Amino acid sequence: MTTPSRVPRWAAVALSLIMGLASLPTIASAHESDRLTLPALHATRGTNPAIVDTDGRQVTLRGVNLNSLGDYYQANPKLPPTVPVTNRDWARMEAHGFNVVRLLVSWSALEPRRGHIDRGYLRRIRRAVDAAAAHGIYTVIDMHQDAWGKYIASPPNVTCPPGLEPAIGWDGAPKWATITDGAETCRAGSREASDAVVTAWDSFYADRDGIMGHLVRAWGAVAREFAHDPAVAGYDLLNEPNHGTRSDFILGLTSFYQRAIGAIRRAERGPRAIHHVVFFETTVFGTAVAADFSTDPNLVFAPHNYGESIGSIPLEGVFAYFQNLARGYGTTMWIGEYGWFSDPAAASEKLGRYAATEDSLLSAGDAWWQWRQACGDPHSVGEPNGTPDAVLVHFQRNGCPGDHNLGVVPQWACTWRPYSRAAPGRLTQRSAHCDGNLVLAGTTAHRGNIDVWYPGAPRPQVTGQNVSRVHARRVRGGWRVSARVRGHYTLHATSR
Repeated sequence: MTTPSRVPRWAAVALSLIMGLASLPTIASAHESDRLTLPALHATRGTNPAIVDTDGRQVTLRGVNLNSLGDYYQANPKLPPTVPVTNRDWARMEAHGFNVVRLLVSWSALEPRRGHIDRGYLRRIRRAVDAAAAHGIYTVIDMHQDAWGKYIASPPNVTCPPGLEPAIGWDGAPKWATITDGAETCRAGSREASDAVVTAWDSFYADRDGIMGHLVRAWGAVAREFAHDPAVAGYDLLNEPNHGTRSDFILGLTSFYQRAIGAIRRAERGPRAIHHVVFFETTVFGTAVAADFSTDPNLVFAPHNYGESIGSIPLEGVFAYFQNLARGYGTTMWIGEYGWFSDPAAASEKLGRYAATEDSLLSAGDAWWQWRQACGDPHSVGEPNGTPDAVLVHFQRNGCPGDHNLGVVPQWACTWRPYSRAAPGRLTQRSAHCDGNLVLAGTTAHRGNIDVWYPGAPRPQVTGQNVSRVHARRVRGGWRVSARVRGHYTLHATSR
């Protein structure tokens, strides 16, 4: 494990390579052919659950969240709430070895008018999926919301009762689906706590005016659009749903999950249609639907782990809780969000523990929150007409105002540690130290090719048991290592 104040030498070299992409025209890029060859993915459930590709290889999806397509409230009229994604961003993700992006989309932009799906917004999602795929990156399409949506901001110049303060809007539901019965928008503490927010959730769980049914049908529209696209890894049904005040809220959330899964599967009927993975979460406060909520075979549990980050619970304890839930579901676990947002030197020690724990659990991977946060993002502004910090710390630093990209945080090097993108059969051990030392073990009934990402400039040294035909191909930011494995195999890669 790397000490908080140091960055591994391979990581420093990798960063220099990534930042100098334009000056490396002779290095072959993995994205040149991957758009046409990304295999479709599906999930398996049971005693050895996993995300697998069409060759039956166990897939690890490691990447970041991207909110450039999110429809966010603009609390400061001088500061845009999102930063557009560019091809340079996709190239940098590729150069960090990432093979997935959790792409935030907003119901308010998808269905701005009741019953009207915005085809232009679907085309924007399509362009992002295609751009990611051109760099060998899968997309998880995430129906994102925070504090219900944009339309629960306190009116301008409102005077809140003592102990309460005006709330800004966030992202999620369209205005016509925001049913609050005139409840108080002022909040005490959490953005989730205003009467208006919890009333909106109560209305959703009760399917008032058919609003739950509309979001279900919106998922059907998305699934039809991508029914034949293997570059879409799957669909995250709803980000961090709230409890509301109803005692039976979990029944409402279960109903939504079941109906949305049904709509997606109906949209995927037909010749050569792909049954995409469906990702599902706990509530924002960690409450889970029942273990038997769905018999669909193609599910992945996708909680968020902010242990020792936003929350104070030890991150290992959060992992243990989620792993226990995943066992109950009979699914693999993919961490849809995690990350740290200040003091990278101190946080790097926690990141090292996070990485070691996640790898030991043989989970399906993760997505860092987030690639880059805009100066006008509600998280940055916090209050009506608020101002952001001078430097925002996410995967990259962002200078404010003006959204000046200050580059990737070097202390996050453990996020681009080596890993197996696809491994024949099932892995039995995965250990990737932040110093670049990788150990993989697995078992497969049939010989197959393992695909490993390894960062940095030095060609990795690869040894192992039942491993042959090793080939290392130079790509942006590192190496793609392929090897033939059979039976019970082990693979060890190191730069030393």
